[in-house]
Amino acid sequence: MNKNRRVKRAFKHWARYQYLRLVRQNDSPEKIAAGLALGVVLGVLPTFGLGIIMAIFLAGALKVNRTSAVLGTLVMNPWTATFFWAASYLIGSLVLGYNLSETIGVIKNIKSHSDLWGNILAQRLLLPYIVGNMLVSAGSAAFVYVAGLYSVRIYREARRKNRSGKSTKYKDLKPAP
Repeated sequence: MNKNRRVKRAFKHWARYQYLRLVRQNDSPEKIAAGLALGVVLGVLPTFGLGIIMAIFLAGALKVNRTSAVLGTLVMNPWTATFFWAASYLIGSLVLGYNLSETIGVIKNIKSHSDLWGNILAQRLLLPYIVGNMLVSAGSAAFVYVAGLYSVRIYREARRKNRSGKSTKYKDLKPAP
């Protein structure tokens, strides 16, 4: 088995494990979904490495599921960071009414970290990024809350039906009210 297949297989195994770990928690679907949404907000916002610690404390204070909050922070990782940064900047630029071709030109002209920080400090990137990041984190959290809520409900309904001997076909399932 080549290295790419092993990595892909390991990632699939890890993702399935995290999903099962999440939906099997002994907490209400609403608290699990709220924890996920909190974690996503803290993951997408620039918390500078403190997202997981903040998720643990805020989840306790808000009485949502801590484990799902920590898992939610993992949405921001080396593979997704570029997407969230670019989406934040572009959405912020559109909201603030910046010219889109000029916005993309600023991004293309950044060739080094010093150029990046020079543009950030000149506030060519900072304000659009902050505005866009707030919107991206809120939108991501809303999406993850709804997806998490329905995932947990569907999984628990399937598990309940399986234990009672009924069909477990997912197309027959509807989320619990």
